[in-house]
Amino acid sequence: MPSPSALLDRYESPIHKRDTIELSADRYEAGIERGDDGAWGVGALVVSAGRVLFVREGETWLLPGGKLHADESVEAGARREVREETGIDIELSTLGAVAEQTFRHPERDDSYQFYFATFVAEPRPPEPEPTAAAEAVDEAAWLQSVPESTFDRELVVRLVERYSGSEAKAHPFQGCG
Repeated sequence: MPSPSALLDRYESPIHKRDTIELSADRYEAGIERGDDGAWGVGALVVSAGRVLFVREGETWLLPGGKLHADESVEAGARREVREETGIDIELSTLGAVAEQTFRHPERDDSYQFYFATFVAEPRPPEPEPTAAAEAVDEAAWLQSVPESTFDRELVVRLVERYSGSEAKAHPFQGCG
Protein backbone atom coordinates (compact mmCIF):
# COMPACT_ATOMS: atom_id res chain seq x y z
CA MET A 1 0.00 0.00 0.00
CA PRO A 2 1.37 3.39 -0.94
CA SER A 3 2.18 6.16 1.46
CA PRO A 4 -0.17 9.15 1.21
CA SER A 5 2.60 11.29 -0.32
CA ALA A 6 3.49 8.61 -2.91
CA LEU A 7 -0.15 8.37 -4.00
CA LEU A 8 -0.54 12.15 -4.16
CA ASP A 9 2.58 12.37 -6.35
CA ARG A 10 1.06 10.01 -8.95
CA TYR A 11 -1.85 12.36 -9.78
CA GLU A 12 -2.24 16.00 -10.71
CA SER A 13 -3.44 18.29 -7.90
CA PRO A 14 -5.72 16.13 -5.76
CA ILE A 15 -7.07 17.63 -2.55
CA HIS A 16 -4.95 16.66 0.46
CA LYS A 17 -6.68 16.83 3.81
CA ARG A 18 -5.42 16.03 7.30
CA ASP A 19 -7.81 16.12 10.20
CA THR A 20 -8.90 14.64 13.49
CA ILE A 21 -12.46 13.34 13.77
CA GLU A 22 -14.18 12.26 16.96
CA LEU A 23 -16.31 9.19 16.32
CA SER A 24 -19.09 7.77 18.43
CA ALA A 25 -17.83 5.06 20.78
CA ASP A 26 -19.61 2.37 18.73
CA ARG A 27 -18.17 3.57 15.43
CA TYR A 28 -14.68 3.88 16.95
CA GLU A 29 -14.78 0.34 18.35
CA ALA A 30 -16.09 -1.01 15.02
CA GLY A 31 -13.09 0.59 13.26
CA ILE A 32 -10.64 -0.99 15.68
CA GLU A 33 -12.32 -4.41 15.30
CA ARG A 34 -12.10 -4.12 11.47
CA GLY A 35 -8.38 -3.41 11.72
CA ASP A 36 -8.67 0.16 10.41
CA ASP A 37 -5.67 1.43 12.41
CA GLY A 38 -3.06 2.33 9.78
CA ALA A 39 -5.22 0.97 6.96
CA TRP A 40 -6.37 2.46 3.65
CA GLY A 41 -9.93 3.04 2.53
CA VAL A 42 -10.90 3.76 -1.07
CA GLY A 43 -13.98 5.08 -2.80
CA ALA A 44 -15.23 7.39 -5.49
CA LEU A 45 -17.14 10.53 -6.30
CA VAL A 46 -19.32 9.12 -9.09
CA VAL A 47 -21.02 11.80 -11.19
CA SER A 48 -23.71 11.31 -13.84
CA ALA A 49 -26.25 13.70 -15.38
CA GLY A 50 -25.71 16.35 -12.71
CA ARG A 51 -26.15 13.90 -9.85
CA VAL A 52 -23.73 12.30 -7.40
CA LEU A 53 -23.88 8.69 -6.20
CA PHE A 54 -24.25 8.31 -2.43
CA VAL A 55 -24.84 5.45 -0.02
CA ARG A 56 -26.62 5.71 3.31
CA GLU A 57 -25.63 3.76 6.41
CA GLY A 58 -28.16 4.46 9.13
CA GLU A 59 -28.61 8.23 9.22
CA THR A 60 -25.26 9.00 7.56
CA TRP A 61 -24.72 9.56 3.82
CA LEU A 62 -21.31 8.75 2.32
CA LEU A 63 -19.63 8.46 -1.03
CA PRO A 64 -19.43 4.74 -1.82
CA GLY A 65 -16.23 3.14 -0.61
CA GLY A 66 -14.61 0.89 1.94
CA LYS A 67 -11.45 -0.82 3.04
CA LEU A 68 -8.69 -1.62 0.57
CA HIS A 69 -7.70 -5.28 0.32
CA ALA A 70 -4.01 -6.06 0.84
CA ASP A 71 -3.59 -7.59 -2.63
CA GLU A 72 -5.14 -4.80 -4.74
CA SER A 73 -4.19 -1.36 -6.04
CA VAL A 74 -6.05 1.67 -4.72
CA GLU A 75 -7.65 2.11 -8.15
CA ALA A 76 -8.90 -1.50 -8.30
CA GLY A 77 -10.13 -1.21 -4.72
CA ALA A 78 -12.18 1.90 -5.51
CA ARG A 79 -13.84 0.18 -8.48
CA ARG A 80 -14.59 -2.92 -6.37
CA GLU A 81 -16.03 -0.98 -3.45
CA VAL A 82 -18.40 1.10 -5.61
CA ARG A 83 -19.61 -2.07 -7.38
CA GLU A 84 -20.04 -3.93 -4.05
CA GLU A 85 -22.01 -1.12 -2.39
CA THR A 86 -24.13 0.09 -5.33
CA GLY A 87 -24.02 -2.55 -8.07
CA ILE A 88 -22.53 0.05 -10.45
CA ASP A 89 -19.35 -0.35 -12.51
CA ILE A 90 -17.24 2.79 -12.87
CA GLU A 91 -14.43 4.26 -14.95
CA LEU A 92 -11.94 6.30 -12.93
CA SER A 93 -10.75 9.62 -14.33
CA THR A 94 -8.42 10.92 -11.58
CA LEU A 95 -7.65 10.98 -7.86
CA GLY A 96 -9.87 13.59 -6.22
CA ALA A 97 -8.53 13.55 -2.67
CA VAL A 98 -6.40 11.83 -0.08
CA ALA A 99 -7.52 12.23 3.52
CA GLU A 100 -5.21 11.40 6.39
CA GLN A 101 -7.61 10.99 9.26
CA THR A 102 -6.99 10.54 12.95
CA PHE A 103 -10.08 9.06 14.57
CA ARG A 104 -10.55 9.73 18.28
CA HIS A 105 -12.63 7.91 20.87
CA PRO A 106 -15.12 10.31 22.50
CA GLU A 107 -14.54 9.19 26.08
CA ARG A 108 -10.92 7.96 26.20
CA ASP A 109 -7.57 9.29 25.11
CA ASP A 110 -7.41 6.73 22.27
CA SER A 111 -7.00 7.36 18.56
CA TYR A 112 -6.01 5.64 15.33
CA GLN A 113 -4.84 6.73 11.89
CA PHE A 114 -6.74 5.91 8.69
CA TYR A 115 -6.06 6.96 5.11
CA PHE A 116 -8.71 7.37 2.43
CA ALA A 117 -8.30 7.84 -1.32
CA THR A 118 -11.33 9.25 -3.16
CA PHE A 119 -11.27 8.88 -6.93
CA VAL A 120 -13.42 10.73 -9.45
CA ALA A 121 -15.43 8.45 -11.71
CA GLU A 122 -18.27 8.03 -14.17
CA PRO A 123 -20.66 5.07 -14.23
CA ARG A 124 -20.44 2.48 -16.99
CA PRO A 125 -22.94 2.28 -18.59
CA PRO A 126 -24.14 5.89 -18.09
CA GLU A 127 -27.00 6.54 -15.65
CA PRO A 128 -27.53 3.06 -14.16
CA GLU A 129 -29.92 2.54 -11.25
CA PRO A 130 -28.05 1.89 -7.99
CA THR A 131 -28.98 -0.84 -5.55
CA ALA A 132 -27.97 -1.12 -1.90
CA ALA A 133 -25.87 -4.19 -2.66
CA ALA A 134 -23.70 -4.36 0.48
CA GLU A 135 -25.01 -5.55 3.82
CA ALA A 136 -24.02 -2.36 5.67
CA VAL A 137 -25.66 -0.09 3.06
CA ASP A 138 -29.27 0.86 3.75
CA GLU A 139 -29.74 2.85 0.54
CA ALA A 140 -27.84 3.78 -2.61
CA ALA A 141 -29.08 6.77 -4.58
CA TRP A 142 -28.25 9.48 -7.09
CA LEU A 143 -28.63 12.84 -5.32
CA GLN A 144 -28.58 16.37 -6.72
CA SER A 145 -27.20 17.97 -3.56
CA VAL A 146 -24.94 16.99 -0.68
CA PRO A 147 -27.08 15.95 2.33
CA GLU A 148 -26.48 17.70 5.64
CA SER A 149 -25.82 14.33 7.28
CA THR A 150 -22.90 13.44 4.97
CA PHE A 151 -19.75 12.03 6.60
CA ASP A 152 -16.80 14.45 6.10
CA ARG A 153 -19.25 16.78 4.40
CA GLU A 154 -16.76 19.61 3.94
CA LEU A 155 -14.50 17.41 1.82
CA VAL A 156 -17.41 15.96 -0.16
CA VAL A 157 -18.67 19.49 -0.94
CA ARG A 158 -15.17 20.49 -2.13
CA LEU A 159 -15.02 17.41 -4.37
CA VAL A 160 -18.49 18.06 -5.81
CA GLU A 161 -17.65 21.70 -6.49
CA ARG A 162 -14.33 20.82 -8.10
CA TYR A 163 -15.21 17.76 -10.17
CA SER A 164 -18.92 17.63 -10.92
CA GLY A 165 -19.14 20.60 -13.27
CA SER A 166 -21.92 23.11 -12.99
CA GLU A 167 -24.75 20.57 -13.06
CA ALA A 168 -24.44 18.85 -9.66
CA LYS A 169 -25.04 21.11 -6.70
CA ALA A 170 -23.07 21.31 -3.53
CA HIS A 171 -25.48 24.15 -2.62
CA PRO A 172 -28.12 24.42 -1.42
CA PHE A 173 -27.02 22.15 1.38
CA GLN A 174 -30.46 21.12 2.53
CA GLY A 175 -32.37 18.08 1.54
CA CYS A 176 -31.02 15.03 -0.14
CA GLY A 177 -32.85 14.69 -3.41
